[in-house]
Amino acid sequence: MFDVHATEEEDKLVLLSALHRLGGCTQEQLLRFVVETSLQSQFQFFLALGGLKEAALVRESRRLEGVLLFLTPEGRQSLELFGGRIRASQQEKLDAACPVWRRRIQDELQMPADWKETDAGFIVTLRALESGAEIFSMTLTAATKAQAKRFCERWPSRAPGLYQTIMARLGETENETNDGGNRE
Repeated sequence: MFDVHATEEEDKLVLLSALHRLGGCTQEQLLRFVVETSLQSQFQFFLALGGLKEAALVRESRRLEGVLLFLTPEGRQSLELFGGRIRASQQEKLDAACPVWRRRIQDELQMPADWKETDAGFIVTLRALESGAEIFSMTLTAATKAQAKRFCERWPSRAPGLYQTIMARLGETENETNDGGNRE
């Protein structure tokens, strides 16, 4: 249940604190974090984030992983000065949830997936990033919107195994003879 007694100021401070603890993340990831941890409603989130962007306390940056949100130096300073105004109950939620969510968000950012609708169906792009560079990219066509979404949702958890399988099947194995890769 969301705390309906939160002020706009506290909503903004909660977002600043969450961004500080989570590191760079997409708007969607930050929204999921605050809603799923019952820190804010969607309405509170969009009002607070809009105010933070307008005040230049949060900035967007286009990266290989997508458009990420970051604190500006002014945002960090505001959090340092006023972070104590976040209620203890909200601080406890942040303390409890941020470490797990930070790892989850980092995993998602290393394995981005998105989809778009075209005349031929739903095009799904699945990627793997390492040290800021793309090491793998695959584009699939899904028959339905639900299937496209499912591919994207499952990609972060299944990417390592799929990547290893593809690399093993395409690469040389110990069983291959030195015949140029041809099999009989």
